Amino acid sequence: ENRGLSKPLKIVDNVFKMQQETFTENCPIPISSTASEEIPCHPLSLADTLAISGAAAVEAAKGPRIEIKMGRKDVLEADNRFLDYPIQSMGGRSTVATSLPSAGLDSFGLRNYFKRLGLSEAEFVALSGAHDLGRHVTLTGMPKDCLRNLTRTCLEDAPVLAPFIAVDPDTLSNQYFKTMLRWNDREIDYGEAAFIPTDVALVVDDGLKQYVIAFANDEQLFFRKFRSAYQKMVDSTATTRSRF
Repeated sequence: ENRGLSKPLKIVDNVFKMQQETFTENCPIPISSTASEEIPCHPLSLADTLAISGAAAVEAAKGPRIEIKMGRKDVLEADNRFLDYPIQSMGGRSTVATSLPSAGLDSFGLRNYFKRLGLSEAEFVALSGAHDLGRHVTLTGMPKDCLRNLTRTCLEDAPVLAPFIAVDPDTLSNQYFKTMLRWNDREIDYGEAAFIPTDVALVVDDGLKQYVIAFANDEQLFFRKFRSAYQKMVDSTATTRSRF
């Protein structure tokens, strides 16, 4: 469970409920005159709303425009947290045992996880570039009760959040990759970045580091690979042929 997603998901849920309540006979998605198919007129599913919201957030953060397929169906039950058959290769941090990627996976574990989702190495390295955005919880200013017993409410209501990448945390750019290379060369200052083990895995593995270097040198290449990765992630359960 990613507790940092709690508040953003509430926003997505509100958007979903609003379009359900205000839906009329007009399709909620504008259909291009060049589209080769029609989308049935019905309210968006929560899954479609989530996929659209993610793409819109990336574009609002000055990242690439991402067109996606539509027609996802909602389910009544979430996937199991743990896989029925863990993916094992070298053991330890390379083992994929959960439906969401563990922050402790090493480079082999990342390959195992994203291979099952159909992503190439370049694509999952690009997807990691989303860590250029946002902030993380800190213990600064936490009430004493929370410091004694760090509950979910304490984490969600943390008074001080620090950016993952200190340079412009509200804009998606290739700064994440530039900062990671500087971190690897021991050239960054305290507080300039907050990397997790899966970030570090990208720069200590030569096979993955080549993409870190490529994206650090070419932001548009990063955007293209990020767009491709996002589309593969969200379009696997969509039913339309065209993207909108």
